[in-house]
Amino acid sequence: SGKMLITVPREPEQLRKLFIGGLSFETTDESLRAHFEQWGSLTDCVVMRDPNSKRSRGFGFVTYSSVNEVDAAMSARPHKVDGRVVEPKRAVSREDSNRPGAHVTVKKIFVGGIKEDTEESHLRDYFQQFGKIEVIDIMTDRNTGKKRGFAFVTFDDHDSVDRIVIQKYHTINSHNCEVRKALTRQEMQSAMEVVLVVLGDIITVATVVITKVTTRVEVEAEAMEEMVMTATVMVRILAHLNINCYFVF
Repeated sequence: SGKMLITVPREPEQLRKLFIGGLSFETTDESLRAHFEQWGSLTDCVVMRDPNSKRSRGFGFVTYSSVNEVDAAMSARPHKVDGRVVEPKRAVSREDSNRPGAHVTVKKIFVGGIKEDTEESHLRDYFQQFGKIEVIDIMTDRNTGKKRGFAFVTFDDHDSVDRIVIQKYHTINSHNCEVRKALTRQEMQSAMEVVLVVLGDIITVATVVITKVTTRVEVEAEAMEEMVMTATVMVRILAHLNINCYFVF
């Protein structure tokens, strides 16, 4: 009798993909693959290039067949490809990549929505699976000493944070918690610059619409088209304002 072949479904591609920054302009798909396939089987490997000049843009992506292989590659840092030390990071999904702070490298996370009886041991027991923890701060009210329902956890490696925020749900002390990157004032300021640019777009387009409608210089149909454009830009700003990070005071 023949044996039944059982196919194990692959983990989501996003969890198996690494962004590789700081590439030499001499690095090709082949040399990138030759290096990173030392830690596992690659299902995809590409150096991103300018569509016109075909010149390397200095970064690429490698996708492994399993998350364990990604972990192995990250554990083997630093990596040197074609004589240059490169910067591998877990790839950010297209959905999250537009959010300010998504690409910032940090070692600290914000943990929100924790139960009042949650102790440091609960946080340590859960988060130590992602890497070495340096500091755990459960925030309390300065006057009453009462816990405020959130904490900060600092790791010794940014990859621990990247692994955590890729995973959408975290259950700590039998309670579903919100976990995000924690940014310094300077990092938050840099991230918000993107938002300010989009706000500028809204103000510019809205001003044009108001001017045309109030002066009736243009026909109603064109004014409506401008309003649709304004609404589209406003959707963009709302998406940007859904910031996937938290401020460190």
